[in-house]
Parts: sequence; structure tokens; C-alpha cells
Amino acid sequence: MTKRELKERRVERWRLRPDLAPNDEKEIRAFIKDAGFCFTYHISKDTIPSLIQTITGSSTANNHFIYSSDDPFHEMLNETFRAYYKKKLFVEVGVFGKHPVIVYRDIFIRLYRIAGTDIRGGYLARRKRNTNLEKAIIAFLNDKGPVTRRELRISLMSKKTNSIALTKALESLGRQLKVIRIRQAGYDGLMWITPEKWNPRLCTEASKLERDEVIEYLITRFLQTSVATSRKALKRFFNHIIPPEVMDRTLNSLIQRRLVVVDPDLIIDGKKALKTR
Repeated sequence: MTKRELKERRVERWRLRPDLAPNDEKEIRAFIKDAGFCFTYHISKDTIPSLIQTITGSSTANNHFIYSSDDPFHEMLNETFRAYYKKKLFVEVGVFGKHPVIVYRDIFIRLYRIAGTDIRGGYLARRKRNTNLEKAIIAFLNDKGPVTRRELRISLMSKKTNSIALTKALESLGRQLKVIRIRQAGYDGLMWITPEKWNPRLCTEASKLERDEVIEYLITRFLQTSVATSRKALKRFFNHIIPPEVMDRTLNSLIQRRLVVVDPDLIIDGKKALKTR
């Protein structure tokens, strides 16, 4: 595969042409299910699709178009986001770093298995002791359910200047998958909730999964979404939940079993690219 072929295949898979763009909220949900991972906005250097670019059928879509209520895509996107809470098919998680990623339920349940709670000993990456503020946020969300950032600040913060600490605490909890972001039906803004409060059944199912199989699934699913990528990009994307040595060991096993193959003609990050068969 050449770089040009890779670009063409991503256009097809990520639906980056007007004739491939979804026409309604049902088709958007189908796309998220197929992709497994996607950003809301376009994020450069990461090899997963942008939902906004898919909706517009263009790789050059303006990331900020949804802020215009007159835009024809505005309501369709809002209806998609409201499905986070109503249908519980997909949700926005912060485990991949700075930019939240929309994941379908099959991805979520596996992320929760390896990054969800202390009780199962689920963490693969560095364990982190939560601050008093983080503990207070978790307790408040478990008691109240989905709340806005403003409601959290009013209830938990004594001074406005501490809003920076609140932001940092939410980001930290997001990387641990102790909180997730949703847009509840009838409400256009972001809200936070704990995974256990959002979908307790999925969280219970997660405890029954085998850890090694979960890691293999996430890696191969990401490779299918990206079409092809590098070992470096995989490590960067899964940095907060899969340690580098575990990533290397799993990839080597997948390659040995021919579930992942090395493309001799495609170079990414200075190395031969990886893809599924």
C-alpha cells in the first residue's frame, strides 16, 4: 500500500466525500458503530476520523461550524450527541489524553475493563491516588447523576479561582475513566457522570472479560479504523491505559499469529506500517 492508497482508503472508510456523508442521525450512529473510535473535531497527527468531517463529507470541514445554530448540520449533530445518554450506544471518554474520543459500546466496555476502577485492579498504566477534590467529584456524581461543570463548581468549590483545579481534576478523572462526558436529552451542553451511573450493566459485563483479549481487541479495532498506522502512533494513542512494554508484547504476538501484518511498502513514522489482514 502506498501513502496515496492509504489516503484513498481513509476517505472511503471515514466517509470524507459528499456522496458518502450520513444523511441523518441514524446513519451517524451507524458510522460511529463502524468506526469504533472518532474525535468530534479534527485532531491532526492522530489516525482516527473526525465526526464533523464525516458529517460534512469533507476532510477540510471547519471544526467550529456547529456553533452556528443556522447550520443545517447543527440539529443533526445535537441529536446524535443526545443519544449518548438516551440509548447508551456510545459515549465520550477522556482516557486517550487531551482530546476526548467518542467510542462505541464495544470499545467502552473494554476500556472500562482495563482502566475503569481500583476495585478490580483494572489499571494497566500507572496507578494514581485521587486527590480530595477528585474523590468529592466522584461521590457527588454518584449521588446526583449527570451534572454540568457549573453545578459541580457551585457545589464543590468555595472560590471562583478554584475552577482551574476543577478542570484539572475532571481531566485527571477522565484519563482514569472514572468520569465520562455526555449530552443528556433536552440539554445541549456538556455534562459529567460516572460510568457506573451511566450504564451499570456494561460496567458489570466488563469484569467478565479477559484482560489480554481486551488489549488485543482494542489494538486490532484501532488498526481497522486507521486502515494502517505505526507502532509509535499506537503507543501514543493508548499511552494512558496500555504501558509500552505491554503494547510491544501484544503487537509481537499479533504479528506472529498473522492477525496483524507489516506492510513492506508503506512507511509511517520512519517504520513499516502495521495493519490487520
